[in-house]
Parts: sequence; C-alpha cells; structure tokens
Amino acid sequence: MMKHTHTLLWLLALLCLGCGTGKKAADARSPIEIWWLESLEAVGKHQATVLGEPTLISVARGEKAVEFDGKDDGLQLTANPIFGAEEFTIEMVFNPYDAFPANVEQRIFHIQDPVNLDRRILMELRLNDKKEWFADFFMKTESERLVLIDSTKTHPVNQWATMTLTYKDKKMTGYVNGVEEGSGTITFLPMSEQANVSLGTRINKVSWFKGAIKTVRFIPWALPPLEP
Repeated sequence: MMKHTHTLLWLLALLCLGCGTGKKAADARSPIEIWWLESLEAVGKHQATVLGEPTLISVARGEKAVEFDGKDDGLQLTANPIFGAEEFTIEMVFNPYDAFPANVEQRIFHIQDPVNLDRRILMELRLNDKKEWFADFFMKTESERLVLIDSTKTHPVNQWATMTLTYKDKKMTGYVNGVEEGSGTITFLPMSEQANVSLGTRINKVSWFKGAIKTVRFIPWALPPLEP
C-alpha cells in the first residue's frame, strides 16, 4: 500500500510541476517508468539477464528488493526510459551495505548507448573506513564528461537512501535523500532507443555493488526529488 502512496505523491508532484511551468495537462501524462525490483526475471517490463545469484528479499512495508553480494551479482537489460527526453530525472532507492575495504568504488546504475560507448550515465558510491558512503554522479559524451562527487557529504551504510540525478538546460544535478550535493554543466547527447542498462555493476562487469535496490524511477522532466 505504501509504495502506491509514494507513487501517487510523485505523480502529484509531476502534475503540479506541469501546472507551474505552463505545460498542457496532457504533458502530465507523459510516460514515466518506475521499476519495482520484485523479480529476477524482469525489471519493469523488460526481461533481465541475471549475473551471479542476486536474491529477492522482503523489506519494510511488505515491499521487495533485490540484494547484490558485491562479488558477481547483477541484473542487465535492454531499455532506455529517457529516450527522446531533453530533460529527465533518474531516481534510485537503495541500501548500501558495509563492504569496506573490499568494495570501495561501486557502480549501482549504468545506462550506455550500445553503439557509441562514450554516451553513458552512472550512479555510483564510494565507501570510507567509518561505515559511511558518499555519492558519485557521472555523465559522459564523446566530447565532455562531468563527475559530481564530494567526499565530505557522507551517509551511513546499512540504511535506505535515495539518489536522484536530474538534467535540464545543460545542467546535471545530484541529490541524496532530497538534498542537493552538487551540480555542473554538460551537454547531454541522446542514446539509442534500446540502450544497455546494468544494475549492481558496470556494464562490463566490474565495480560490483553490495547492498539492495528497491526501485529505479525515470521521468522525462527534471522533477524535484523525493525521499524514500
């Protein structure tokens, strides 16, 4: 029940944003995708390739999540929920475990053009020796790259958190739990309609994530972030 309430709040925020920016009502019905990680066979409506042995677990409020062991677990699929979008939001709800010092640099979400490998977006984390993590937001094209990372903005491991990446008007912004952690300028270049996506690892199967992922949300607007 709670997950549907959270989805409704997100949709209401989307509708209000459309009203505030003068968009037509029909724009509020632009396609969004919310991937509830409730299966190992599919992510959203997309068939998934399973790497290793990720586990489906129960979490609070009767919801599900996929747990990754930080060694060889991952889910890979073909999809591009931000195809054709000039602005967008990618938001992920996850729980990073304490994997220091074995897994200091971890890639959690990776989307990449299958033809032009220079066009990619990643959401990552770094661990320190204090049972903390800090976020790393990354975007690259063939002509530019932007990294948003601040090792002083740390968060405790073993707790659910939300990472949000927004892009609009050549500006990428990264948030953790609804709080902005950095922004920078880059010109996003579009990816193919059928892009490669990896959860729990980079697409080339390195930098494994140890923890759990509950949802990944996509919208073709730069939407204000929500907390878990």
